[in-house]
Amino acid sequence: MTERAGLEERDWLYALATTPGVGRKRLRNILETWGSLADFAGHIQQKRDDSLLFDTQLRRLLRERLTPERVWEEKRKRVAAGIRFVCLLDADFPAALTHIPDPPLLLFYKGELGWLDRPLIAVVGTRRPTPYGKAACARLCEQLAKAGFVIVSGVASGIDAEAHRAALRSGAGTVGVLGCGIDQVYPPVNRPLYRQVESSGLLLSEYPPGTPPRQGLFPERNRIISGLSLGVVVIEAAEKSGSLITADCALEQGKEVFAVPGPIFSEVSAGPHNLIKQGAKLVTGWEDILDEFPHLVPALRRSIQPAAAPRLEEAERKLLALIPYEPVHWDHLHEALDPEARRTMDRELVCLETKGCIISLPGGYYARRE
Repeated sequence: MTERAGLEERDWLYALATTPGVGRKRLRNILETWGSLADFAGHIQQKRDDSLLFDTQLRRLLRERLTPERVWEEKRKRVAAGIRFVCLLDADFPAALTHIPDPPLLLFYKGELGWLDRPLIAVVGTRRPTPYGKAACARLCEQLAKAGFVIVSGVASGIDAEAHRAALRSGAGTVGVLGCGIDQVYPPVNRPLYRQVESSGLLLSEYPPGTPPRQGLFPERNRIISGLSLGVVVIEAAEKSGSLITADCALEQGKEVFAVPGPIFSEVSAGPHNLIKQGAKLVTGWEDILDEFPHLVPALRRSIQPAAAPRLEEAERKLLALIPYEPVHWDHLHEALDPEARRTMDRELVCLETKGCIISLPGGYYARRE
């Protein structure tokens, strides 16, 4: 069997999509103009004048890359390296993305594509959340995950990371959409989270492996976050936060936009509050979101299984009674206890977190879980 006979259309698409200088717009034009990418590759090799389509340098590069031998070798290397992708030519390409403006033509992935078959909700927000924002994100995402939603976010610092972690804590899957190559971890501090999402959920990127994180790629990937999802929830965002781009993408795509209110004196409440003024739905719990999708109600409500109440020691019950759903600082709890209880407070806090009653937040804050 010749190399050309062993190649599929998706192999030619991969070769084109990973050629520097081609880009989505040009690739889409090629797909619309040519019935077969293999035929297009043959046309390129004939050295006809394509000056209206490609400059001299790009024509030369395409002729080098679009030979059956080169495409076959790239396929061999790709398979050996375990690089997986799904493209618009495949039956399992996410159908939701085919209906958005400027859809991706190819997505690299790690994890299981099956998570995309479930109801998806995007959760985005500031990279510098307050303790209130972290607690609100944890509570809402745990509720949504337990209700059967899959959380979609961008694996960035802040609300993105909190949303993914909350979904994983609930034993649910989560989908991370990257603004860099699928083999890049950004920010590096999120490497453990990246591995967790890969093993228990799904990582996606439209950028070829090796693509470093660049500022312009993150706003661009936001259209995929919203495009995959039924709606977008914004939790804490400054007035000009990049996460509001995701909300704009959702509106352009005809998706629902939700916003979690915050303290009026907080700078990162400005974004959600402005969205609410413009018509976004105010959200204080998962049912506010589910109300917008009545066709999902029966299935999702059946998926909710009430958890058995954990057995608590007397000291743990007393301490839990002092911890509200809004974050409270360690110092406040310490002052509220008698001297004897203070000596074992740290141990009780660890036990309560282990039993799933509370969540610890950076800066010495704690909040009650559902």
